[in-house]
Amino acid sequence: MDERLHKLLAQHGIGSRRQVEAWIREGRVLVNGKPAEVGQHVGPGDRVVVDGRDVSKRIAARPSLRVIIYHKPSGEMLRTREGDDRAGVEDRLPSLRAGRWLPVNALAFGEDGLLILASDGTLASAIARNTELLPVDYRARVLRPRDDAPWPELPLEIDLEGEPVRFTAVERVDGAGTNVWFRVTADRPLRRGAIRALFDGAGLKLSRVMLVKWGPVSLPRDLPRGRSRDLKGADLDALLRLAGRETSSRRSTARRSGGR
Repeated sequence: MDERLHKLLAQHGIGSRRQVEAWIREGRVLVNGKPAEVGQHVGPGDRVVVDGRDVSKRIAARPSLRVIIYHKPSGEMLRTREGDDRAGVEDRLPSLRAGRWLPVNALAFGEDGLLILASDGTLASAIARNTELLPVDYRARVLRPRDDAPWPELPLEIDLEGEPVRFTAVERVDGAGTNVWFRVTADRPLRRGAIRALFDGAGLKLSRVMLVKWGPVSLPRDLPRGRSRDLKGADLDALLRLAGRETSSRRSTARRSGGR
């Protein structure tokens, strides 16, 4: 069955739909030796070349849907760049027979915690479109003030570069020594630096921020940094619903019904 070229390339992790459309307009994508057109359909017998690389076999393979959670350490790049010798997340991820891992949420170089990745580019994009509607939960490690100094009041709203940032909760959760852990939650993903600005404004030194929950998915306590795990069951179904996809439990029920 024919499929739209930009959708097919995105599904196999060759680029996002927006990237592929830009490449097509720039003449970087050929179909059967001719420049591709935006919106063009391709079938199993078509030869597709991107920047001189034949990707026909790659896009002919039917990608199996996988979603993983990865405990990203601080100091790892989400994507490595040429000439940059810093460690990249992809070096520690399980291999895929077709396509590549695409991030569903984003963690910058200096951030650590829950990173969700999918083998299906359209799924990752569909979930990402709902990012602003998803609550988040962070753990922040803060240097304890002097024993004789009271804890300052922490506000639920700060000004960051002229824009308000609102939190739903800021509370101490653990720590009896020099370092104390705070739980910081918000009804949507926070801008980079927002949590640091929260504690800086109160005169507290922040040493670590870890994302522990993003939308319906939590970081398992027993998942070490630098390790990944397949997302299954109710957690996977929750993400699939965000993307408007059929859940895994429904697919299993349909297969059982069809076999009767």
